[in-house]
Amino acid sequence: MRRVGVDTGSTHVDVVVVEDGEIVEKRKEPHHGDIESGTLRALEGVEGDEVRVSTTLPINELLSRGGDPVHLVLVPGPGLNPRPLLDIAESYEVLPGYVDHRGDVVKGVGKSSGAPDGYAVAVCVKYSTRNSEVEREIAPESVEDVTFSHHCPHGSFPERVATAVLGAKIRRITREFLDSLPEVDFVVKGDGGVQSREEALRVPVNVLHSGPAAGGLGAVFLTGKSNLRLLDVGGATVDVIDVEDGAPVTVDGAELFGYRTTVRAADVKSVPLGGNVVVGKDGRVIPERVVDTPASLGGSEPTVTDALVVEGLVDGDYDVRAARRALERLGDPREIASEVVSTLEEGLRPLVEGSDRPVFWAGTLAPAVRDLVGRGEVVPHHDVCNAVGCAVAGRSREATVYINTEEGRGHVVPVGESFEVPKGRTLNDVDAVELASDAAGFDPDEVEVRVFDVVRGAVRVGSWAVVRLYQKPRVEPV
Repeated sequence: MRRVGVDTGSTHVDVVVVEDGEIVEKRKEPHHGDIESGTLRALEGVEGDEVRVSTTLPINELLSRGGDPVHLVLVPGPGLNPRPLLDIAESYEVLPGYVDHRGDVVKGVGKSSGAPDGYAVAVCVKYSTRNSEVEREIAPESVEDVTFSHHCPHGSFPERVATAVLGAKIRRITREFLDSLPEVDFVVKGDGGVQSREEALRVPVNVLHSGPAAGGLGAVFLTGKSNLRLLDVGGATVDVIDVEDGAPVTVDGAELFGYRTTVRAADVKSVPLGGNVVVGKDGRVIPERVVDTPASLGGSEPTVTDALVVEGLVDGDYDVRAARRALERLGDPREIASEVVSTLEEGLRPLVEGSDRPVFWAGTLAPAVRDLVGRGEVVPHHDVCNAVGCAVAGRSREATVYINTEEGRGHVVPVGESFEVPKGRTLNDVDAVELASDAAGFDPDEVEVRVFDVVRGAVRVGSWAVVRLYQKPRVEPV
């Protein structure tokens, strides 16, 4: 198996080819703000049996331009004030009718009247996770980019609404990016595992933190350690991620733009001290300003990298004179560089001293920053660690399964498929998990289960169960 891993970071696209457990090729291509073109250049001439991609493009689109305008089709049902759920979308319609907690349509739901031209659509029906057909039936037929809340595997109704609307904002650009590449077999998720292209388009915001999460798995592969803390020194930030038992530590229900979502993503702490962050007067680091290229590599503005170059901490093809000239515009270059290096050390040292795990460093500047802080080891192939993680990551899976034996049916989220179960059977926790795992199609590492007896006329007539399953990503043999 010859597997290609592609990581699109804040300034570069990294590509590696892993074959028979060895890295046989690697590339690093600056994208100058155009991730699509940069990725195509980086992949030119690269051959492999399978291509896996981690991309920051959708999240960057949300952060910089807000994504596409969205028309929200909402069916909140009775007893829920829809007003707080509407502000996230640019246009909306609230339809009558409702679905109960078992997935039964109690009152007929109307059909969407359509969306304004150029708008993406998010369709959100309360309890649609128990009956996904309702959302499919009411969606406007004329819109290609429709995002459904029933693809969210868990979470409250407001969390699913936020996830669907934010996903709708970036669904088109995600699809166009994936379509532009020669071939994409898998897309990296925010927990570091991989998913199919179709799964990525169901819930586009699931790519949040995919790069750092993949880096955690890359570090596992490259170091042989299953428990570690990784500090990834990138262009905009230094990302800190913990790995436990071979998988990134995740947070459930990540927050985006002030809205809690259903996204499970790596628990990443980002410190705005990346190599391409601009340095201002008196050596002050300016987190909100990030350039494509440091002055020492042909850029025009002084950066954190240039300060490290002037201090003699960086090896490689850096122009020391250009770095010094850039810092001279701010004052004495040695004093400016010293102040930047002190800021870097003070900002990063607590992150390594507070770890009870072995500390590792990744990123192009990893050797320099490791020497500055004085603790930890540099990961082999540190400059492409995240791309390595993309290549070696296994699938992660998540599902919530609803089982109603009184009626002899069950429903699997996020695929939105129904299945039959033995009618009238009463379940215990073990029975429910077995049925749910079979329906979801994977063996979970983590399980949450709730089982309730259904009683009619003092007689047990079946069980109602909600089973949440999660399979962690692992480093997969290549």
